[in-house]
Amino acid sequence: MALFDFLASKKKPDPPGPDFSSIDSEEKAEALAREGTLAPLYMMPLRFGGEESARNRLFVPPAVAALKDRCDDMVEDLLRQGKVSGYQCRPEYQGTCFIPTAVNVVASQKGEPVFTQRIRIWGDALKEE
Repeated sequence: MALFDFLASKKKPDPPGPDFSSIDSEEKAEALAREGTLAPLYMMPLRFGGEESARNRLFVPPAVAALKDRCDDMVEDLLRQGKVSGYQCRPEYQGTCFIPTAVNVVASQKGEPVFTQRIRIWGDALKEE
Protein backbone atom coordinates (compact mmCIF):
# COMPACT_ATOMS: atom_id res chain seq x y z
CA MET A 1 0.00 0.00 0.00
CA ALA A 2 1.40 3.36 -1.01
CA LEU A 3 1.67 6.17 1.52
CA PHE A 4 -1.02 8.16 -0.31
CA ASP A 5 -3.45 5.19 -0.15
CA PHE A 6 -2.70 4.72 3.55
CA LEU A 7 -3.38 8.39 4.34
CA ALA A 8 -6.53 8.45 2.23
CA SER A 9 -7.90 5.42 4.05
CA LYS A 10 -7.50 7.01 7.48
CA LYS A 11 -10.82 7.93 9.07
CA LYS A 12 -11.23 11.59 9.91
CA PRO A 13 -11.56 12.17 13.64
CA ASP A 14 -15.03 12.67 15.02
CA PRO A 15 -15.86 16.20 16.12
CA PRO A 16 -15.29 16.82 19.84
CA GLY A 17 -18.17 16.19 22.17
CA PRO A 18 -21.72 14.96 21.66
CA ASP A 19 -24.12 16.03 18.91
CA PHE A 20 -27.60 16.80 20.16
CA SER A 21 -28.79 18.56 16.99
CA SER A 22 -31.55 15.98 16.40
CA ILE A 23 -33.12 16.62 19.84
CA ASP A 24 -35.70 19.20 18.82
CA SER A 25 -38.46 18.63 21.38
CA GLU A 26 -38.99 18.27 25.09
CA GLU A 27 -40.32 14.75 24.53
CA LYS A 28 -37.05 13.64 22.89
CA ALA A 29 -35.02 15.24 25.69
CA GLU A 30 -37.17 13.56 28.36
CA ALA A 31 -36.65 10.18 26.65
CA LEU A 32 -32.86 10.69 26.82
CA ALA A 33 -33.22 11.72 30.46
CA ARG A 34 -35.05 8.47 31.23
CA GLU A 35 -32.08 6.61 29.65
CA GLY A 36 -29.62 8.60 31.77
CA THR A 37 -28.01 10.34 28.77
CA LEU A 38 -29.41 13.69 29.92
CA ALA A 39 -30.31 15.11 33.33
CA PRO A 40 -32.46 18.06 34.42
CA LEU A 41 -30.73 21.34 35.17
CA TYR A 42 -32.72 24.11 36.86
CA MET A 43 -31.68 27.55 35.63
CA MET A 44 -32.74 29.12 38.92
CA PRO A 45 -31.68 26.45 41.41
CA LEU A 46 -34.42 25.02 43.60
CA ARG A 47 -32.30 25.92 46.64
CA PHE A 48 -32.40 29.58 45.55
CA GLY A 49 -36.19 29.51 45.24
CA GLY A 50 -36.46 28.30 41.64
CA GLU A 51 -39.56 26.46 40.50
CA GLU A 52 -39.55 22.78 39.64
CA SER A 53 -41.22 23.48 36.29
CA ALA A 54 -40.56 23.07 32.57
CA ARG A 55 -40.02 26.86 32.29
CA ASN A 56 -37.07 26.63 34.68
CA ARG A 57 -35.68 23.27 33.51
CA LEU A 58 -33.16 22.40 30.82
CA PHE A 59 -31.87 18.97 29.87
CA VAL A 60 -28.09 18.53 29.71
CA PRO A 61 -25.55 15.71 30.11
CA PRO A 62 -25.24 14.68 33.79
CA ALA A 63 -21.66 16.00 33.99
CA VAL A 64 -22.89 19.47 32.97
CA ALA A 65 -25.60 19.39 35.63
CA ALA A 66 -22.90 18.51 38.18
CA LEU A 67 -20.68 21.40 37.00
CA LYS A 68 -23.55 23.85 37.31
CA ASP A 69 -24.27 22.51 40.79
CA ARG A 70 -20.65 23.28 41.74
CA CYS A 71 -21.05 26.81 40.36
CA ASP A 72 -24.18 27.19 42.45
CA ASP A 73 -22.22 26.05 45.52
CA MET A 74 -19.72 28.87 44.91
CA VAL A 75 -22.50 31.38 44.36
CA GLU A 76 -24.17 30.24 47.57
CA ASP A 77 -20.92 30.87 49.47
CA LEU A 78 -20.71 34.36 47.95
CA LEU A 79 -24.35 34.96 48.87
CA ARG A 80 -23.72 33.99 52.49
CA GLN A 81 -20.77 36.41 52.58
CA GLY A 82 -23.00 39.20 51.22
CA LYS A 83 -20.86 39.54 48.11
CA VAL A 84 -23.66 38.87 45.60
CA SER A 85 -27.34 39.75 45.43
CA GLY A 86 -28.31 38.75 41.89
CA TYR A 87 -28.21 35.50 39.92
CA GLN A 88 -28.83 34.48 36.32
CA CYS A 89 -28.36 31.34 34.28
CA ARG A 90 -28.72 31.98 30.56
CA PRO A 91 -28.76 29.13 28.05
CA GLU A 92 -27.46 29.41 24.48
CA TYR A 93 -28.98 27.40 21.65
CA GLN A 94 -28.04 26.28 18.16
CA GLY A 95 -30.72 25.94 15.49
CA THR A 96 -33.94 24.25 16.61
CA CYS A 97 -32.23 22.02 19.15
CA PHE A 98 -33.87 21.68 22.57
CA ILE A 99 -30.52 21.02 24.29
CA PRO A 100 -28.49 24.19 24.95
CA THR A 101 -24.98 24.47 23.52
CA ALA A 102 -23.82 26.32 26.64
CA VAL A 103 -25.10 27.84 29.87
CA ASN A 104 -23.81 31.06 31.38
CA VAL A 105 -24.00 31.53 35.14
CA VAL A 106 -23.64 35.10 36.41
CA ALA A 107 -23.84 36.23 40.03
CA SER A 108 -23.80 39.97 40.55
CA GLN A 109 -23.74 42.69 43.16
CA LYS A 110 -25.45 46.00 42.34
CA GLY A 111 -25.71 44.95 38.70
CA GLU A 112 -21.99 44.24 38.33
CA PRO A 113 -20.82 40.66 37.69
CA VAL A 114 -18.90 39.15 40.61
CA PHE A 115 -18.87 35.53 39.44
CA THR A 116 -19.24 34.32 35.85
CA GLN A 117 -18.93 30.84 34.46
CA ARG A 118 -19.66 29.57 30.96
CA ILE A 119 -20.25 25.84 30.71
CA ARG A 120 -19.91 24.58 27.15
CA ILE A 121 -22.02 21.55 26.30
CA TRP A 122 -21.90 20.69 22.59
CA GLY A 123 -21.75 22.01 19.02
CA ASP A 124 -20.20 25.34 18.14
CA ALA A 125 -19.77 26.17 21.83
CA LEU A 126 -17.00 23.56 22.02
CA LYS A 127 -15.12 25.16 19.10
CA GLU A 128 -14.79 28.61 20.66
CA GLU A 129 -11.65 30.07 22.23
